Amino acid sequence: YSTDTAMPTKKELLDRIQAKADKIRAEEDEQQVDWAARREWWIKQVSDLFDHLIQLLEPVTHAGNISAERISIELSEEQLGQYKIDQLSFKIGHKKVVLKPVASVIFGGVGRIDLAAPRGSARLILASPDGADARDYMTNAKWHVTAPGRAQPLEVMDDEIFLEMFSELIDLRSH
Repeated sequence: YSTDTAMPTKKELLDRIQAKADKIRAEEDEQQVDWAARREWWIKQVSDLFDHLIQLLEPVTHAGNISAERISIELSEEQLGQYKIDQLSFKIGHKKVVLKPVASVIFGGVGRIDLAAPRGSARLILASPDGADARDYMTNAKWHVTAPGRAQPLEVMDDEIFLEMFSELIDLRSH
C-alpha cells in the first residue's frame, strides 16, 4: 500500500465485506431451485410434447403406416436424482425415429431430447425465448429444434418444422 493514499478505515472495510456478503447471499437465494418441482415439471413437459406429437402424426398412424410406442426409461441427474420418464419411438417399416430425453439440467436450456433416426439426428431443446427471463422457465419455455453442432440461436419448433425434420430424418422428403 502506498502511503500517499488514505487507507480505508476498519468500518469502511467491514461495510464493504458486508455489502459483498449481502450481494452473494441475495444471488444464492435467488437461485434456489425446488428440484422436486423441477423434475415433475420436466417430466410433464416431455409427456405433453409426446402427446402432441402422437396426435400430430395420428393421420398416418391411424392409416397403419406408422406406429408410436412410449416406453419408460430411467434417467439420473445430479440435481434431480433418479427418475422415470417416457421415451417415444415412431416406427415406419424397419425404420425408427427415437425421441429420448437426455436431461433437464443443461447449459442454455431446461431440457433436451435427442432424436435418432436412419438419416441422422437432431435435438429438441426446451428453453426460454431470447430476451425472456430464464428464471421464468416454467411459464415461458418453448421447444426449439437444432442439430448437433449447430450454432445458436435455436429455432422455435412448430408443427411444420417438426414434420419437415421428421421427414428428413426418415428420408421421406421429396427431392
